[in-house]
Amino acid sequence: MLSYENRILYMHDYFPIDYKLPVKYEEILQCQNITSLFSDGITVDELRFLWGIVNENILLSMLRALPERHPSRSYINDLKNIFKKLHNGIQPELSNTINDILARLLIPGDRVKGVAPKNLLDDCFRLLDVLYQEECDLCLPRSHSEDVLCPNGTVPGFSAAQRLPC
Repeated sequence: MLSYENRILYMHDYFPIDYKLPVKYEEILQCQNITSLFSDGITVDELRFLWGIVNENILLSMLRALPERHPSRSYINDLKNIFKKLHNGIQPELSNTINDILARLLIPGDRVKGVAPKNLLDDCFRLLDVLYQEECDLCLPRSHSEDVLCPNGTVPGFSAAQRLPC
């Protein structure tokens, strides 16, 4: 579903050239951000929760921007269902740092940046791989292109003890 080919087809080819989706800076969640938060003592459960909330917001923004009969709508709805299953709606005990990030997501008209929809889903895929791969193998098999998306040294080293079973 989140394969590189699907992301190209639904999030690049089906969108106008140079189309940018306005998103808040907190919605641009990348490997470096996760590594930094992890280094600051944020737990894997909190990072997964943040990842789920951020990507649900992004998918809703994409749906609002698309016409009703756009070919990418069904793809985005399928992704929403997958994220709901991964996210499970279970909220862990959240640190002040995560609560601050979530609060900034709710502030209307805060700092906004234009980002290509495919780039947002590329970031989403990278973090899915980082946060869930070892225990679930959700991102396998990976293409060569995907191997270079998250460079060495940007992936936090989660131990098996920090991971929960699917």
